[in-house]
Amino acid sequence: MSVSDAQDDLSINAWTGPAGKASGELGPDAGKWGVRKHLQDYPQPLAAGEPVDERDWRHADVGWGLVLPDNEAFSRDERAKAADASPPIKKLLAARPRAPVFRYRPDVKKGFLRRYTTDGKERDIALSGSERGIGDQKLPWYMLIVGSPTEIPWQLQYLMNVSCFTGRLDLDQEGLGRYVDALINDWKDSVATSNRPVVWAVDHGQPDITWLMRHAIADPVAGNLRADDQIKDGITHLAGAAATTSALIKALGSARPAFVLTTSHGLTSPLDDPIAMAKQLGYLVDDQGAILTPEALLDEWQPDGAIWYAHACCSAGSDDSTSYKGLVTPGSLVEQTLEAVGSLGARVAPLPRALLGAAKPARAFIGQVEPTFNYTLRNPENRQVLTATIQKALYNHMFRKQPEPVGMALAPCYRHVGELFALWEQLVRDVTKAVKDARAAAMNAQLMAVDRQSMVILGDPTAALPVLH
Repeated sequence: MSVSDAQDDLSINAWTGPAGKASGELGPDAGKWGVRKHLQDYPQPLAAGEPVDERDWRHADVGWGLVLPDNEAFSRDERAKAADASPPIKKLLAARPRAPVFRYRPDVKKGFLRRYTTDGKERDIALSGSERGIGDQKLPWYMLIVGSPTEIPWQLQYLMNVSCFTGRLDLDQEGLGRYVDALINDWKDSVATSNRPVVWAVDHGQPDITWLMRHAIADPVAGNLRADDQIKDGITHLAGAAATTSALIKALGSARPAFVLTTSHGLTSPLDDPIAMAKQLGYLVDDQGAILTPEALLDEWQPDGAIWYAHACCSAGSDDSTSYKGLVTPGSLVEQTLEAVGSLGARVAPLPRALLGAAKPARAFIGQVEPTFNYTLRNPENRQVLTATIQKALYNHMFRKQPEPVGMALAPCYRHVGELFALWEQLVRDVTKAVKDARAAAMNAQLMAVDRQSMVILGDPTAALPVLH
């Protein structure tokens, strides 16, 4: 008998022993039973909660935290409260009272930050895999390093870039005080506008790297900005012969932009005079070879809450040695430049220090530690342009209806570092197996990863552009 032929007697799947199956007809009051409620009042089943908006750094499950050098002259309780911090940083913590304070110690295992508690305890928090937020064993998404690269090395910032939205402040006390005051007040008195961005792109023609930077970064971002209905002709786009220092200063003064994008060579001269080179390290070089000095710039314009992206050699600073030793031909000009920059030691370049510590400070500066290479802009193997995440960060993320803070906007750019190092590890295994061309591919992957990781944010990572109007 098929299922469709089965009888409709009401049965239960109980076996009563000798009496056999338990089944029977519906009773005379079955209809009444059917309209009376017998179900319990259960809550409606719900899906998992929506994730918190990571733009909201004030949310306890997102969070903002501080990284300071450790200081054993103070107790654990005092270090937990940042008693050794400078007055501006204490003022910032008072304005963000629930923010955790982390410490950098050279003897702490890489990938961890020390955290002290007010009850005298300490624990090391992992940069990878920790729960997010401001709780005792959590890691905030937004992290501000306060200190020079000699106190807290660039290498830590490189690690943090991959796991957090990270920025750094390295300013004298006066500049730090001005920046913190502006940050606490969210640049409320700023006249800078997102509707009038400035893009400046030096172009010395192929095969010079300035041509590639212009066409891989500056021009595509400028195109996106011009296509924005709220910007259109409000953009100032100076490229090629028009990209002079005087034209840039004039454009900044008239447009008062909240967003500035520049692509150019960065100054690493004179190679045989480290003191002079350090004073002007990373200065932007225009289409005619003239340099943009902070003094000339700030005489005519104040950053007043601008976010500046400068794709140029050493625009953010230098490290205590070069990461590229053995990469290029011994004695070549490239090697001489790499070695000379590395001999300067770990430092933040003078231009971002001047902008962030100005009378009306910038919100943030994004630049490069050490020289930057063309391989990170265009793959040498298939010549594919590799700047999509930079383009999207500088427009799609930073110019949203509710803009992403600069740290969050740049985060996709750093994901390439992990991807490239994973590729490099596989290629190294191929090298041991004598796979054809694996050695060159491994070199390319590592060069691109090291170059990309040295792009850093200077300023607080919670800073965001003003909303378009």
